[in-house]
Amino acid sequence: MAITKKGIEKKEYIVEKAAAVFVQKGFTAVTMEDIVEACGISRGGLYAYYSSTKEIFEDIVFREKNVDYSFFTEGMENEKNSIQILTGFFEQQKNELLRLDTTIRRAVYEFFLFHKEAALEDAVKQNYRETVSIISRTLAYGIARNEIYKITFEDTEKVANHMIILLEGLSILALSKQISRDLIDEQLEIMIKNLI
Repeated sequence: MAITKKGIEKKEYIVEKAAAVFVQKGFTAVTMEDIVEACGISRGGLYAYYSSTKEIFEDIVFREKNVDYSFFTEGMENEKNSIQILTGFFEQQKNELLRLDTTIRRAVYEFFLFHKEAALEDAVKQNYRETVSIISRTLAYGIARNEIYKITFEDTEKVANHMIILLEGLSILALSKQISRDLIDEQLEIMIKNLI
């Protein structure tokens, strides 16, 4: 059965309200009852759209991923400078790292550590490949426009992998409260200096 416009809006409402609950409590502590309360809907109203917190969380992660990807694609479509695109993305990441208590990041780590399903592992690998791909495309775009000149087209995938690993490492440090604004700025500045 096709979902109606009203149904799509209801799912978006649930995802938005649930995201705030996951930010506050992490992944493992959230129950369907928590989400019912946050949404102000009946239990049946929630179960009409979702059967578990896992399903809701997967939609939240998918939505977050799409926001990140659109940042890169819209920047390139609007012919923005590649260094501005990358710097803007890094600035977003830095802001999240410095305010982890207001982001979904901690819950994302809990979610992936809690669920060890093969299908989910495949989804994580696919997400990683897609992230490498969009960053590689942005780097290639910058090389083609002579904005990035310290790497070659052949290096774009390696550098994209490096960027993701750097951001994940900074995330782990942020979660363990072992990070400062200066350290984040220093690491992201080094990354950009290696491009131009």
